[in-house]
Amino acid sequence: MRDPREVRLLRRLLPVGTDFRLAELCEQTGIGSNELPIFIEDLQQCGFIFHRTEQTIGILKEPELLVPEMILAGVHTERIGREVLVFRETSSTNDRVRQAGVAGAGEGLVIFAENQTGGRGTHGRKWLSAEGIGLLFSILLRARFPVSQWPQLVQIAAVACAEVIEKWVQQTVEIKPPNDLMLGGGKLAGFLLETSNTWSFQVLGIGLNVRSAPVIDRYPTAAIEQFTRNRVSRAALAAQLLNHFEKWYLKRSLPEMCSAFERRIKSKT
Repeated sequence: MRDPREVRLLRRLLPVGTDFRLAELCEQTGIGSNELPIFIEDLQQCGFIFHRTEQTIGILKEPELLVPEMILAGVHTERIGREVLVFRETSSTNDRVRQAGVAGAGEGLVIFAENQTGGRGTHGRKWLSAEGIGLLFSILLRARFPVSQWPQLVQIAAVACAEVIEKWVQQTVEIKPPNDLMLGGGKLAGFLLETSNTWSFQVLGIGLNVRSAPVIDRYPTAAIEQFTRNRVSRAALAAQLLNHFEKWYLKRSLPEMCSAFERRIKSKT
């Protein structure tokens, strides 16, 4: 079982490049001075690189691959993303979340994968993404909407993702109904909602190009880092997406969301 103190430790140590006094760090996280080296060693095994003196410590570099604890360190939600799993490879994150939902997992479980062997989009298309390049994840929802309103879960995700991404790229992110985000004329992200009359839950899958986008003949694509000078922390971006999705999902009205969605629809010119 994950030690919650590890997440508290990362919350204090982030952002990358900031040094903290060891004594204060132990006091604020509840980690004893004799335990701290064990926590640091565990994080080093995950790919973190630290700068340390006799009295201070800071993160120099975060791992290239996603680490659940780092995502959780940036999550400040009531429900969405309180439990996060990361797989190096799986068939699809939607498959994993569906299995968890059938087994009775609670709403808000999020499963990420660095690589999907059977990732899919709408109309049976495959979602292509190399390892460590994008964000591929699915959220378990138990929405209390009427069945007729379930498609609006995709709209909530699209609006929330667009607003977060714009903070990184300083450009307008458009929506191409029903399931795509567009940036600079290319497809940036896609959404896939899977439901069944036999399920008591919904599975919302999201695929987002971050470092680069797949090259697809006669199909323009885009990635966040094509529009920003700075390297994007995928873990920080993932946490921001979960935080903002919950705001729209739990705290904003459906009419507000519909209006925000309509304003972003890509023009047909």
